[in-house]
Amino acid sequence: MKNKLSIFRYLLIFLQGVLLGIVSIGIPGFSASTIAIIIGVYMLMVESIAGFFSNFRKSLAYLFCIYLGYGIGSMIASISVSVLFENFPLATVIVVIGVILGSIPDMIINLKGNFKKLSCWIVFTVMAAAIILYNFLVQEGNTVTFPQNPDVWFLIKMGITGLITSATFIIPGVDFAVVFLSLGLYYPFTNMLATLAKFTAPNYGEVFLPNLKILLSYMAGYFLGVFLLSKLIKFLIGKYRAQTDFASLAFIAVAPIVVIKNCVFDNDAYYFSADQLYVGIPLALLAFMGMIILGIHQRKKAKREKDALIAGVEDYLKERQQKEIENQDKDITMDSID
Repeated sequence: MKNKLSIFRYLLIFLQGVLLGIVSIGIPGFSASTIAIIIGVYMLMVESIAGFFSNFRKSLAYLFCIYLGYGIGSMIASISVSVLFENFPLATVIVVIGVILGSIPDMIINLKGNFKKLSCWIVFTVMAAAIILYNFLVQEGNTVTFPQNPDVWFLIKMGITGLITSATFIIPGVDFAVVFLSLGLYYPFTNMLATLAKFTAPNYGEVFLPNLKILLSYMAGYFLGVFLLSKLIKFLIGKYRAQTDFASLAFIAVAPIVVIKNCVFDNDAYYFSADQLYVGIPLALLAFMGMIILGIHQRKKAKREKDALIAGVEDYLKERQQKEIENQDKDITMDSID
């Protein structure tokens, strides 16, 4: 961010934000931070957040563009998910579960070195139990849409949800959609965004204000989490990386149970058809295999980057050692001349 951003650069940042929004909202298993790493903007995002006050103008310009794109991308993804879930609920649920299950093996492989740590399993158990208890004891009613007249307590809950899900923008591997699925809020949230985007709907004026209240409450918590908790999150990643990863695994492991509970058993709009099974199962298998292949590709890429880093360090050390030897030879030569 040293050079002044041009109009083209602003447009590029906006389009990157659109991509982040579409993928993180529309495809469970992909976090915004992971996609940001893949397209090479993660560190710039973290820098802009961390240096928001010290480099206010440039950070504000960058974050405004990327968040604007993220919001529009989220709307696009939400409309798509809403249409699919409304017309093909069973097939959509099956495919979503396929994507989630396909992301588990890669995470387990990455965590296998920490399987013997008791603290990791304590974090996993507590987090999984908390999510299940929340969904079976706290979360009530129809989970396809948010209430038309949200009370203050509901708005506070959405603010807390925003605070929790802000971690998905900072921590690679913690997926927004999976966290929302685990909390039983994914489909209501995407329905809300899709409803806000349907400007020509006959009852738009009636639903606009309640949905806007919910969205603003969520965004208030989300931005508070991103800007004020970013240092805490970075601290937890640095000091308790393994435990943080096991907390992420808990969200992913519990998500299929919550999806089935909220989107099948507790969903009055759900209906079964054999055609959806015939379409959903093959697509779910493709999604599962796609996530497996992506995980293998990412591990290979990470290994290549690690090997390149090690080779670079070794070359630097050899070069430094060679210079030290040359300097010693010069000193010996000067001493012999004296």
